[in-house]
Amino acid sequence: MQEKRGMLDKIWGALEPTSPEPTTRPAPMMEMSTSTFVVGEKIQIRGDLTGEGDVQLMGGFHGTIDLVGTVVIGESAQVEADIAATNIRVGGHVKGNLIASGRVDLLPTGSVTGNVKTGSIAAAEGASLHGEIEINRRQVQGQMERDRTGSA
Repeated sequence: MQEKRGMLDKIWGALEPTSPEPTTRPAPMMEMSTSTFVVGEKIQIRGDLTGEGDVQLMGGFHGTIDLVGTVVIGESAQVEADIAATNIRVGGHVKGNLIASGRVDLLPTGSVTGNVKTGSIAAAEGASLHGEIEINRRQVQGQMERDRTGSA
């Protein structure tokens, strides 16, 4: 048994680095942006999402979204929500109303069933929208501000 132990020590000794390791190792860094919240394809969320920052939805969402930032609906996303944000990009399926003080982009794979109020809109070939569109930058910004403050 001692012979085998000596052999293993020789093998492990040969695999160890020849230069000494530093006494402190830096912690591994995750390269992930803290300003974007991503919901993966296999995740389903129910509730209200509010705040400042960007959101990328790749899975399912049911509720309301009210953000100062950009909401991106990925190709595989199934969203049933009213969404108010600075900018909204739709590549998946949304059932609900959209209000964007900036811009709404409907990507080729995107579909919306609901009304859209925005300052600017672009729809790629292949996108679908079933609802009304209202384009008026000043009115949309005022509506979002009233919604956030709760005043009539």
